Amino acid sequence: MTDMPYEIAVPPGNPFGNDQLGRAESGEVLMNFVTSLKRSSVICIDAPWGQGKTTFLLMWRQLLEDADFPVLYFNAWENDFSQDALVALIGEIGTKIDALAASGNKSAANENLEKAKKYGVALLKRSIPVAAKLATAGALDLDKLSEQALGGLAEAIVKEEIEKYEAAKSSMDAFRASLQALAATFSDGESPKPLVFIIDELDRCRPPFAIEVLEKTKHLFNVPNIVFVLGLDKRQLGHSIRGVYGAGLDVSGYLRRFIDFDYLLPPPEKGDFAKALFNKFGLNEYFRNKNGHETRYEQEQALTMFSELFEAYDLSLREQVHCCYLLDVAIKTTPQNMMLHPIFLCLLIALKVKNPDVYANYVQQQMGPTELLSWLKESSKMRAVLETNYGMALEAYIAISTSDRYFDEDEVAKPYLDVVNSENPSESEMYRAKRIVEIIGQFRWGSAGVLGYLVKKIEIASRFRS
Repeated sequence: MTDMPYEIAVPPGNPFGNDQLGRAESGEVLMNFVTSLKRSSVICIDAPWGQGKTTFLLMWRQLLEDADFPVLYFNAWENDFSQDALVALIGEIGTKIDALAASGNKSAANENLEKAKKYGVALLKRSIPVAAKLATAGALDLDKLSEQALGGLAEAIVKEEIEKYEAAKSSMDAFRASLQALAATFSDGESPKPLVFIIDELDRCRPPFAIEVLEKTKHLFNVPNIVFVLGLDKRQLGHSIRGVYGAGLDVSGYLRRFIDFDYLLPPPEKGDFAKALFNKFGLNEYFRNKNGHETRYEQEQALTMFSELFEAYDLSLREQVHCCYLLDVAIKTTPQNMMLHPIFLCLLIALKVKNPDVYANYVQQQMGPTELLSWLKESSKMRAVLETNYGMALEAYIAISTSDRYFDEDEVAKPYLDVVNSENPSESEMYRAKRIVEIIGQFRWGSAGVLGYLVKKIEIASRFRS
């Protein structure tokens, strides 16, 4: 499963051909960086969940394969059923070894893989902790055990633990040597390239498994010719780590033990993803066919409002897809000649997706228009949106949203008329208040009481599943 709700084709030879987020440059930068590394490293591709990390890593994997890099892709979340991360990581190499090794190197690669498995098994053997062994003495009749006998038991256990430590250290050295030889079989030739091991969705795993993957990649796979690239949300992973080690843990310091370099995946430019989604869902085609006097600007209104709202409320790419999906279904359940009121509809959809409690309170009229506007204006980004032409129209929609078609225009417009009639309003305040009063007057003839109409569309759309 990817972190985008639909599959994007990644064609060989042009892996970023369907890139909608302008991330081809990041792919080239990271490929050049990996090429320049002279030692084993762990690189973290950091971005919040739902911001397209998996899609980027799939495209980047193809970019590397096109450039003849040996590449492994490991979805940690799909493999955290495993009881041991080392088993899962070695197993991933085993499943891809034929594809990774050139025909002439397959026998050598398989031979080195078998050695790695052999020494890996030795590392997996769990020794019984000293405390547990001493505790078993409690199952015996302590009255019959002399102090000398207990002392001899403790000495024997300590000696055994030292011997096991020495054996484990020897196995670890042998494991690394066989792994280094294995990586070398994948990256020989005139211009050797490191084996790039991509580990994705680590932040979604069970905390113990996620921590074990980190530890194994750093302590056991830290050999020449292997570069690990982790796709994760460091903030979310930090919550998992604290859940294991305690709330007071310095997560940044802990992660620095395992991660050598961080790369922050840049967010897309405002509106770029919304435009791509409008094309994908066929929304542009629908809006182009609405040529009525009152509906001909609905495409521009919907795209502009979603672009502004997505940025103002920092919606993830997944949440943006959900918003456009709801708009698409609302459209499909609306006759083409009917108004959609997209300026207001888009706000309601964004609220339902991002702030469902506020949405519920508002549509159930537990929160009135004045309270909703106050809540919206708590965000500096949203205040900026409300200063735009469409933002003023949005505020007018909210002001009359719970009124019926016979509402008292002066009463609804009173807060704005008070600004107009005040002694020293600024030029911008005067313009904005007059404009909202004007729009409220226009709404008297067709947009009053539209809240219930739009909410019904959203709730019907929410019943559908793609």
